[in-house]
Amino acid sequence: MIVVTETNQGLVVVESQGVAFSITNPKDLHKIETGTYPVPVGEEIFSSHLLSPLLTAALQDALLAVKQVFADYGVTDYATYGGQSFFEADNADFVRDQLFNRTGMWVHKLTVPEEAYHRTSAVMQSFPHFDKLSQDGTVLVNVGGGTVELIAFNNGTFSFARNLNLGPLRVFEDLKDVQRSADNYVDILREFIDSRLLDFLRLLPQKHDYKHMILMGSALRLLTPMWPKLDKRRLQRSDFREIVRQVTRASDQFLSSQYGIDPDLVSQVLPTMTLLNQLVRKLDPDAIWISNLRLIDGLEVNQAIESGSHAVKFDPTEETIASALTLSNWYHVDEKHRDTTVTFALQLFDRLRKLHKLGKRERLLLETAALITDIGSYIDTHSHAQNSEYIINSSDIMGLSSRELAIVATIARYHTSATPQLDMSALKSFGGADRLIVAKLSAILRVADSLDTSRRQKIDNISVSMRGERVTITASTHENLELEKWTLGQKGRFFEAVFGMPVRLKGRNTQ
Repeated sequence: MIVVTETNQGLVVVESQGVAFSITNPKDLHKIETGTYPVPVGEEIFSSHLLSPLLTAALQDALLAVKQVFADYGVTDYATYGGQSFFEADNADFVRDQLFNRTGMWVHKLTVPEEAYHRTSAVMQSFPHFDKLSQDGTVLVNVGGGTVELIAFNNGTFSFARNLNLGPLRVFEDLKDVQRSADNYVDILREFIDSRLLDFLRLLPQKHDYKHMILMGSALRLLTPMWPKLDKRRLQRSDFREIVRQVTRASDQFLSSQYGIDPDLVSQVLPTMTLLNQLVRKLDPDAIWISNLRLIDGLEVNQAIESGSHAVKFDPTEETIASALTLSNWYHVDEKHRDTTVTFALQLFDRLRKLHKLGKRERLLLETAALITDIGSYIDTHSHAQNSEYIINSSDIMGLSSRELAIVATIARYHTSATPQLDMSALKSFGGADRLIVAKLSAILRVADSLDTSRRQKIDNISVSMRGERVTITASTHENLELEKWTLGQKGRFFEAVFGMPVRLKGRNTQ
């Protein structure tokens, strides 16, 4: 019996191995229907870097089939996404346009950090006892057709995320000529993967002890028939070693017949197991867990967040803040000045809501920018604003879209008085609404930054008032604030230009 309800929402994800879809009620995250239409997207992209007309037609058929399922369930509210594996094709934008013209479904592009964010959201929401595991130290290993992604948690909070183009399907395509000609293919494969992992692991922010490793991803589903019966999703190290031993010694024909693996996909088993084995050896977790959670599960959580559902178990902004904090620490930002600036920026934002009329998402962007606005000093103190913009645009911050990352980077560029007050040339790439967001948040951050211009944290706390046509900041302090007043006089001109109101600083002696 098909249940039709106006609250049900649909999702479609073009993955490396096919088109996945789901129908859920975002209010309680109840799944109504799920499915996948196999289409070898990744195989074609990694071998030729193009999507052929034949494969485009297969994607078209899959999308039309999903659209019919949605129609059967009365679902009119749905969205379609494509990840890195789809948009890696040189003609991805052309294919996206063709699919839209033929099906009416527009494939929205997910950036690498957005994919990581949604996968992490799925685990935080649905993996049993993840809050306990993350306290002990946990690394999520997502193995896709073309990439391997590490997402780490320590002390219950997000630590870092790193992505490497070393998925088993990509590895197979790179080495398929070697497999045909070399007698010691397994040794070459292991050495190839080791060489790629070496710098990847060496450049992780800091060394951690991971007691738990959670394996997940589209490539991992290929191994499902090989797993023994799991006790609460935990895979014993001895069982893991035995599977590795079997795979490295068996032929593709044996693996296909023994475990019922599709003959067209069995060639990916050895690269997948070799990659997992090398990661287990190098990260040395106490426990290995298996998860069947997918990118689409995280997108469902995001739908629930946007609908205001109370079914979501975690604060979705925590990953973004933790990611920015990790980036800040990586570039050795002055922690006391950073934390002081963040505090003042958020207080100004909250107390000037009637003036700027921005919302919760913009508040998150301001906080993120305040955390990382000085990272450019790592390269050159004198032009740190431009360097910060460059680093931010080149970095991954969990949970931010490419648009939001560009906004944060531009706020960092304009937070300093070294940037001409009204030189808004960097905003030409933004639409009108985003241009105003950047200007307003930059103006607020300039003011907040000037309140600790001495880097000595002179001000204990502030109060903010709007009387007449002026914003007055009253600072509780036991020190002289002449430098801060002078700096605010310089940097506050931009605030006045944006909001049409001057801002002044007044000290209140606490002695």
